[in-house]
Amino acid sequence: MTTLKAYATLIDYKAYVTARGQISTTDTTDDAVIEMLLRAASRWFDERTARRFYPYIQTRYFDVPDGRVLNLDEDLLEVITLVNGDGVTIPSTEYALRPRNESPYWGIRLVDNSTYLWASDGAGDTHDVIAVTGIWGYHTDYANAWATASTLAEALDTSETGIDVASGTLYAVGDTIRFDNEFGYVSTIATNTLTSTRGESGSTAAVHDSGAAVRVWQPMDNLKEAVLETAMQAYKRRSGQSGNINQTVTAAGIVLVPKDIPVLADTFVESVRKYV
Repeated sequence: MTTLKAYATLIDYKAYVTARGQISTTDTTDDAVIEMLLRAASRWFDERTARRFYPYIQTRYFDVPDGRVLNLDEDLLEVITLVNGDGVTIPSTEYALRPRNESPYWGIRLVDNSTYLWASDGAGDTHDVIAVTGIWGYHTDYANAWATASTLAEALDTSETGIDVASGTLYAVGDTIRFDNEFGYVSTIATNTLTSTRGESGSTAAVHDSGAAVRVWQPMDNLKEAVLETAMQAYKRRSGQSGNINQTVTAAGIVLVPKDIPVLADTFVESVRKYV
């Protein structure tokens, strides 16, 4: 079972639908269905907003700008490397991300006293010559988007998938984890050993030292709630239940039809939708 790149896990869902004072179910009969609904709901939000709310590593290319600001075409969360058109890597001390106090970022601005200028390549071409390798995605509080849950209890090679950590108590199946600039997905947990994929979401499997932080991606709270609510509505519809009803007046009377997409979800979409 997998909830890779879903914005809520199976554990999240079971906790969400459990009434106050009750104990979360251990029944696994519909786990595969629930996880499918969580994935489908997550991708629905991606499609409707024209954004991605999970972190991914990618190198994107841009034209040389007229001024000091390089405008980006996707949501940027973190710069890994910035290579100018002439092939020279620009140090992080020579630029600032815009906006200054919020995430995600839409631009990179060379600082006023920088000796660097945006440059063309050796042939004088100014198109698609500036390379930004970074962590892309949408998160409004990126400073707190990665929670340090534990550290590696061993050194990792590039192929090992059984990852020993100092403590496995703060991880859950379905988590996206990060060690250095590599991402993985947790599929099982056995005490302090995480079974994880390697090199997920555009990252590259690499060697990591013992003691390196193993951080967990934290989806935005309002997104997680919207995904859980949407998946729950879809699940209830299978048995004719729904907390949201569309009413249609016909010649035969009023027809009630369950609505999969709750108001909470529509509100979230409208608040973050990218218009292109």
